[in-house]
Amino acid sequence: MKSLSDTIFKVEKILVMLLIPFMLMAMSFDIFYRYFLNSPLVWGQEYALYTFVWSSFIGASMSIKSKEAVAVNLFVDKVNPKLRNILIVIGLLISSVFSIWILYLSINWITNPTILLQKSITTQTPMIYMYICIPLSLLFMSIHFINWFLESLRFTRAGKVIE
Repeated sequence: MKSLSDTIFKVEKILVMLLIPFMLMAMSFDIFYRYFLNSPLVWGQEYALYTFVWSSFIGASMSIKSKEAVAVNLFVDKVNPKLRNILIVIGLLISSVFSIWILYLSINWITNPTILLQKSITTQTPMIYMYICIPLSLLFMSIHFINWFLESLRFTRAGKVIE
């Protein structure tokens, strides 16, 4: 599971490294054409929005893998290490189940015929290309959570403190 999570993280890095420059290029072209040439691009804002959404969802998954997601540790940091490990393992189990459940719901939503037929307003691009980032990022997130959960179980069984 660790090697799968690590491989997915490498793919996520590549995706984000490609998406963000393309987003900035689209925004720059849109600004240049709109304000300097008085001829706004039809696709510029839409493309920038879609690459931003994709990079945000993929970035959320990456934050799980790198253990930098937003968390409230006030209570967990104040308890003894054994209880802390138990609380972290329970939290990771709940997070894993929740992300898998949302993944399931997103797949049901995205396979709805009305969603499959939607097209973007300006470029008439099928919206499925935009929406597919939701289940994809949730799949990646679920794998990262499960890997982190299994690592935490190993640490707890070995008597180590989970970081």
